Amino acid sequence: MPDLDQAVSELLAAHDPSTTAPADFLGARFDAGLAWVHFLQGRGGLGAPRGEQERVDERLAAAGAPEPDRGRNSIGLGMAAPTILAFGTSQMQERYLRPLFACEEIWCQLFSEPGAGSDLAGVATRAVPDGDDWVVDGQKVWTSGAHNASRAILVARTDTSVPKHAGLTYFVVDMSDPGVEVRPLRQVTGEAEFNEVFLSAVRIPDTQRLGDEGQGWQVANFTLNNER
Repeated sequence: MPDLDQAVSELLAAHDPSTTAPADFLGARFDAGLAWVHFLQGRGGLGAPRGEQERVDERLAAAGAPEPDRGRNSIGLGMAAPTILAFGTSQMQERYLRPLFACEEIWCQLFSEPGAGSDLAGVATRAVPDGDDWVVDGQKVWTSGAHNASRAILVARTDTSVPKHAGLTYFVVDMSDPGVEVRPLRQVTGEAEFNEVFLSAVRIPDTQRLGDEGQGWQVANFTLNNER
């Protein structure tokens, strides 16, 4: 097993938490393999047992090290990251995991729809292939944090000729892309923690697909099991 105590000591020696900007420290922590110690080496981890994470967190907290903002980026840290590790290409892992952990990119979840309720397999948002892209049209609702998010995980219907569980595919969405519109849902308190998200002819490159075409149900369940 890797020497986690030595890795923590080396991180703290090279990056004093009292003088290092939080995002820079978190990026260095990722590079040291101490973000998620059970992740692969080079992907924020060291291939250590998952249970060792608590000991690492305690040592870093005692040294005054910053933690990722789990309030703002709970979807990214708890749901998107393990899904990208399990189903993403190496290019997706290299692109997304480090800025996600440093909370330089905030993530949201585009699963729920007005007509589907809690039935994830009943989503109507469509993704139609067009060359190397998918063209997505639909509406998502009760999306927490979408107004602050730069990325999203999305489940869309890509095949209407098969049973509903079999016709779904899972994507990563750039929330700044043309055709993505976020509308706040005002609560009785006047706050807008949740949002509606409208997708109108949004083009998603096939390189931003997580898992195989038609594997969206299995990938989404993996995501939700990590949330639980």
